[in-house]
Formats: sequence, structure tokens, C-alpha cells
Amino acid sequence: MPEIWLGYGSTDVVLDIKQENLLYCYPELNLLSDENIKDILTDIKFSKKTLIFPLSSSKSIIKIISFLIEINKTDITKEIEIGTFYEYFLQIKNHFDDNIRIFQMDKKDFYEKIKNFDNVIFISKIGYEPLFGFSITPSMLIRNCVNGLMDEIFHSNEIISPNPGQIGDPLKRALEFYDKLGLYSIEVLANQYGISHLYYGFNSTFIKSSVSNFKSSTNFNLGEQKSLIISSGMEPENHSTLTNSLYSLWNSIGILKNQGMAVLLAENSHGIGDGALTMYLEGKLNLSQIKKINYVKGLEHLVYLENLKNKYYLGLVSSIPFHYTKTKLGFNTFNNVKEVLQNMLTCYGKSNKITICPEPSITFFINQ
Repeated sequence: MPEIWLGYGSTDVVLDIKQENLLYCYPELNLLSDENIKDILTDIKFSKKTLIFPLSSSKSIIKIISFLIEINKTDITKEIEIGTFYEYFLQIKNHFDDNIRIFQMDKKDFYEKIKNFDNVIFISKIGYEPLFGFSITPSMLIRNCVNGLMDEIFHSNEIISPNPGQIGDPLKRALEFYDKLGLYSIEVLANQYGISHLYYGFNSTFIKSSVSNFKSSTNFNLGEQKSLIISSGMEPENHSTLTNSLYSLWNSIGILKNQGMAVLLAENSHGIGDGALTMYLEGKLNLSQIKKINYVKGLEHLVYLENLKNKYYLGLVSSIPFHYTKTKLGFNTFNNVKEVLQNMLTCYGKSNKITICPEPSITFFINQ
């Protein structure tokens, strides 16, 4: 019986599952050595005053920043600073010494601040996401900084079910916005073991090429599945709150049959998280208001939950009290992954294949 280790918060949990029940889906990525990465990064030119702007605090992003600083530190004519948003600031700051200025940037005056630099280099982890299709610099900037455009994108599209891995209207509008800015970005393809690919450039043509290559490297052609266990991964930004973790569920759920079961493993040590879910649980937002209010973080979660709750059995293993996850949000709740496995085998038979997805942000299921 193989032991499968799945990320649950900052630790791993073991899933004891028979081989005949296991369908393990983990993208096989060729990893770059540190020297390979440095060779690639030497192509990226720094100006006299350059701002490095990470849109993640993952270990792969930290490594890229470190290498960029190392490559350029001997040139005294170049001034390098690191700016980022509050949710990443402390994790980024703790990895670098005081020789580099690291500052937290207010999202409200973001555009005014970046104008003070000759060159701005954004760094993101490329991945899937259910609203824009792909999590990349253009979509992340709109989510974080462009409230008006985010409102338009959310309300002008019929948001019914998750749509990861597709270049639909939301991403097309994000790319139009990105082209107007003329900003440079590095998109990092990485898993928990290392970095596989670096995509870099400054326009929508480069982004389209990047997501096409990314998708071809990380897809699985499967038929519809009855049962699915998803880990929200090891990165804190993916598992610390339920609001962040649910993107992992929506990225994967399209592979399920009608009345299939998907269970998300997400410790959520920081609780629900700010945004729409908390507003809903506190009675400050109801489902009839969704199309009438300005977009707030996680508003699409409420739409997906409402539209999919009768089509699938949606489950959760989390430290959040059942009162919120089960009673108010409607999830099927479990105490541990062993209980999940037993439930799936009881519901769908002892010979049922259970699909395991350890890294949903870089896994795309193609439903044959």
C-alpha cells in the first residue's frame, strides 16, 4: 500500500491508499539548476534605478530575487529596491539584509510610486485560477490594484462556474491593460521541489506564449472522475485562509462527474480570510447582492458554491469550526483525510479510483 503525503498547512498528512484506488496527478517538471537560473536571469537588464516587485512570497520567488540582486550587486551605478504589498512584506523582508531597501507599497498609490523608478520588474508564480484562467502578473495586478476594472470584469461576465486554463474575456481585458502599462514581468513555473521554467517579457504576446507553454507542460487528459482529493499545497499564501484555499478546489473541480465528490485539504490557520466569505458569514452580504456590489476578494467563491452545491459533493478538511464551513457555507466536513478516503470508498465502491491532486495551482485537468 503506497503512502501519499499531502500538504496540509505547514505540515504533511499521510494518505494510506491501495494502489488499485490511486490515480495520482502530479505534473512531471524538469527542474533548473541554480546555475541555469542565473544564466537566464543575466538576460534581464537593470536600469539605474530598478524596482523589483514580487507578487508572491513563495520560496521560488525569494530565490529569483536573491539571484537578481547577486547578479547586479557589483554594478555601483545601479540602485535596486524591493517593493511589495502588505500580505507579502514580512516574508520578503525576513529573507534579505538591510543593504537592500524593502518597502511596503499601498495599493491605492501604487501607480504613482512605480513612476519614481526607471525600471520595474514584476515577479509572479504562474498558475491556474478560476476567474481569469491563469494567475499571472496582469491578472494579479488587476485583482490587487485596479478596482474599477476588476468590478467591470466581474460584473460584465456571466460568472457561473470556474474556468481555469482558458483565455476568456477576463484575461483578454487583463492583457489589454497590461499592454498599456508597458511593464516587465517574470513568470515563474515552480513546484515544491524547485523551479522548472522562467518566462519573461513585457507585453501580451509574451504572456500568451507563456500560458500556452505552461498549459502544455501541466495538463492531464482524463475522463470524468467520481472522487477527487485536493491539497492546497505547502505555500502559506495558498493555505493560510479559506478564501485563498478555495481557488485550489475550483481549479480542479471540472474533472468531476455529476454527483461526484471533491474534498479540499486546507488547514486555514488564519481562518476564513478577509473579503466576501467573511462578509457573508457575518450577515453583511447575501447572495442576492452579489451582482449589485463592488467586487471584493473572493466574491466568486459565493457564486461557485451556490451554482455547484447541487451538482457535486463539496468537502473540506480544515481547522475552521464546522459551524462556519458546514452549517453556513454548506460543505461536507471531515476530521481527517482517512475519514475522507473511507467515505469515498463507501459512496462509490471499494474499487473506485480516487484522483489525488497535490498541486492544483499548476495542474490542469482536460476532461476527455
